[in-house]
Amino acid sequence: MIEVVVVCHEDLALRFLEVAEFLFRRKERCWPVGIREGESPDTHKALVEKALSEAGGGGNPVLILTDLFGGTACNVSLPYLQKEKVEVLSGINLAMLLRAFQRRVRVPEPTLSELAYDCAKYASEGIRICSTDIRVRNLNLEEAGRKAAKKNVTGA
Repeated sequence: MIEVVVVCHEDLALRFLEVAEFLFRRKERCWPVGIREGESPDTHKALVEKALSEAGGGGNPVLILTDLFGGTACNVSLPYLQKEKVEVLSGINLAMLLRAFQRRVRVPEPTLSELAYDCAKYASEGIRICSTDIRVRNLNLEEAGRKAAKKNVTGA
């Protein structure tokens, strides 16, 4: 199974995990890492290395989810990229984490790159401008209603 390490600023990684476990009503194998202000780069590196060692210790590939591309959490994770062993996906949101937990246990099991791509795609598709989506949805419903009414009147 692909293991998941979440590396974010402060307590964000832990909070994402807590919400995901609340929604799934189960504990997940996941290693949250908090990058704290005032800690040294060596401390950050040691925290990520410890999580990767625990997560990938059984030979399983590891997907690292980070909060902000170019931020410390992402930058400290990037040196560990290793084809089909460790992948880094930045811009975590709750949809991305839930998707990772859902898809990593599928049969057949996805490859690390397949899981990373699927999580990124799913997370980005969940980003919506709600006022626009609601207007479009309502217009589509109105149009469907007009077509149904016309069909009922004409019998066509």
